[in-house]
Amino acid sequence: MHVILVHGWKGSPENAWFPWLRRELESRGYTTEALVMPHPAFPDRQVWVDHIKASITSPDTVLIGHSLGCPSILLALQSYDGPPLARVVLVAGFARLFQIPLLEHWFGEARIDLNVVRSRAASWRVLHGRFDPLVPFREGEWMAEGLGVPLIETHSHRGHLTPVELAFEVPEILQAVIK
Repeated sequence: MHVILVHGWKGSPENAWFPWLRRELESRGYTTEALVMPHPAFPDRQVWVDHIKASITSPDTVLIGHSLGCPSILLALQSYDGPPLARVVLVAGFARLFQIPLLEHWFGEARIDLNVVRSRAASWRVLHGRFDPLVPFREGEWMAEGLGVPLIETHSHRGHLTPVELAFEVPEILQAVIK
């Protein structure tokens, strides 16, 4: 199984828990890669979507997104026409506009149809911290409901799962991938 991690706005492949998760998964026999998303401080929606779609080479793929990586994955899958992927794990993410000015520009006219996207992976996991200061918990709840899966609350770290919050190991994410 191949795992692809997609960071969010201003993120990188070395983002918070990414290195730890990659080590944990590789020790269990997974192959992993963390995408370098183009211009993370000034993300272009279509460039990110195309970058994610180009990284998918097999249905034996697990996509993991964090923050802005989540709607990027969802939009990539919305136009993906290959066989369903093994799993998608969405962490501290969202699937619609909410009160952050960057999002209006980033989304533009694009909208995510969770009913369409749901069929693009065999299984889904949605994780969110109850006290996320950037993406409200209700956005994780809404996304999980739209995908027809329970929301997994991260108890080890209850915020946005960033380096500032010292979220370098998040066991709930590892469990979401391997179970």
